[in-house]
Amino acid sequence: MFDYKLLESLERVAALKSFEAAAQELNITQSAVSQRISNLEQRVGAILIQRGKNLTLTPMGQELANHAIKVKQLELELHHVLGENGVSHPLKIVINADSLATWWFKATESFHQQHNVMFDILVEDQSEGLKHLEQGLAMGCLCSSNKPLAGIRCEYLGSMEYRFYCSPQFKQRYFPKKQTQSELEATLTTAPAVIFGADDKLQKQQFQLWGLPTQFPYHICPSSEGLADMILNGQGYGILPVIQAEPFTDRLVDIFPEREGINVPLYWHYWHQSGSVLNKLSQVLVGEKTKGLIR
Repeated sequence: MFDYKLLESLERVAALKSFEAAAQELNITQSAVSQRISNLEQRVGAILIQRGKNLTLTPMGQELANHAIKVKQLELELHHVLGENGVSHPLKIVINADSLATWWFKATESFHQQHNVMFDILVEDQSEGLKHLEQGLAMGCLCSSNKPLAGIRCEYLGSMEYRFYCSPQFKQRYFPKKQTQSELEATLTTAPAVIFGADDKLQKQQFQLWGLPTQFPYHICPSSEGLADMILNGQGYGILPVIQAEPFTDRLVDIFPEREGINVPLYWHYWHQSGSVLNKLSQVLVGEKTKGLIR
């Protein structure tokens, strides 16, 4: 049998990327955390953490950390079944940044009020989030993939519409008039775009579909709100959800009003257990209120 205090220490070091931060969260000394990890490594006969400038788990360490996360989730479900609502545990889920910035908290407000759940949210691009569920690092995942996973239930929530926006000043500088295809192609090789991160392929995919250049200068801003602010401030153009852009109709211009918007589907993947807290959260997410918020 494993000592779950040791597993918990390993999981926290992995999540926080720091022995010191893990010690503070667990309310023990840093040396105690190090001793726990050493004891666990002796127990399994393998190195679990690659120590260096950046702490990373070995494959064996990752398996044990994943097991610790699953045990935490099972404890949460057990407390829920027993009606011990005074006990709270984090619910580790993956959400794409745009949903988090627009509709997620409005949709889950009543759920949070009814259940003693602490969300432990990992933000990931909508095309990449499912990998965390596959690796056992999360209990639920909101993403654009409908890829089936063994033991995982998948629910379609709706689609978010995206469009290309910029500030009026930016449009005047780079898109002052209706352009021919060749003129537009030339403009897009110089006009700075704003993208969420290296995994954000939405703009390239859409440009490829439209026959436009897929190589263009861009800022990287790994924040949905920050990305919108950069576009509002005229630092670049980019793709925003229509529901995020609507409050700023006087400060944003649709660059391609004659073209169709980009519809990105959203799927909720989760561990399915009858009567579980995750099931109750899933019922909220597939409800009519959520569909109205996503639009």
